[in-house]
Amino acid sequence: MRGRVALLVCLFLGLPAAGFAATSPPGVNLRWDRCYGDGGAWNKNFACNTNVGTEELVGSLELAQKLDRVVTAEITLDLRAESATLPAWWDMKNFGSCRPSALDFSAFPSLSSTTCVEWASAPTGGGIAAYSIGTQGPAHVRLSAAVAIHRERATTLFEAQEYFLFRLTISHVRTVGTGACGGCAVPVCMFLSRVSLFQANSTAATINLEQGANYLGSQYVTWQNGYPIDVHRLCDAPASTCERHYTAFGCVLATPTRSRVSTWGQVKALYR
Repeated sequence: MRGRVALLVCLFLGLPAAGFAATSPPGVNLRWDRCYGDGGAWNKNFACNTNVGTEELVGSLELAQKLDRVVTAEITLDLRAESATLPAWWDMKNFGSCRPSALDFSAFPSLSSTTCVEWASAPTGGGIAAYSIGTQGPAHVRLSAAVAIHRERATTLFEAQEYFLFRLTISHVRTVGTGACGGCAVPVCMFLSRVSLFQANSTAATINLEQGANYLGSQYVTWQNGYPIDVHRLCDAPASTCERHYTAFGCVLATPTRSRVSTWGQVKALYR
């Protein structure tokens, strides 16, 4: 009963209801500006009034027990806009897109990172493999990426440590003026759906991290006050095996009304 009261108090204060499903490592974190442990932001608001500057997403992971000989981390990030189709501002990376140069991937943390440490001291390969629009409907994008090191440099990851995974830099280019790509102000929700870790000499993932490392809310971020709804996991493999999942969700504009969920059943219904 005490936990239920605390939840409803937090909801009344306007905190994201989607962050109250308790989880613990192993899992992932996604935040704006810096790692979860370094106080990264959950939501990012941008006035959409300049072509100068960038925004930065930071992904990280935490384990529940030590894992030896890790050489590769495969990353799946899902994005959904609160619109019928994907806004042109988020049409990035691919040839012929509205903002082909607006997205950059880095396997190295920023100098300001303190709590979050590198899982691999010298990544030898890494980047975005695909930026696929329409995977789960016209307003959806799935980003696939990976970071890898040589087998000779296979590393050991320890429990109770947040490990930096990637920085995803989003440029403000073509936001305003001639040739601008519309839709910057549209709310968006993003989930770090899965991180798969591979050990040396293995073709199958040793572990698939598919939940928030701290609570479910640590797995996602929002843009322009987006609010994830109908959050659930679906199989990303043949139904007979179902060893991998991804996070499916909707995205709407957050409002005070949505922040004040009136019944315990409605809170639980956020995650089915």
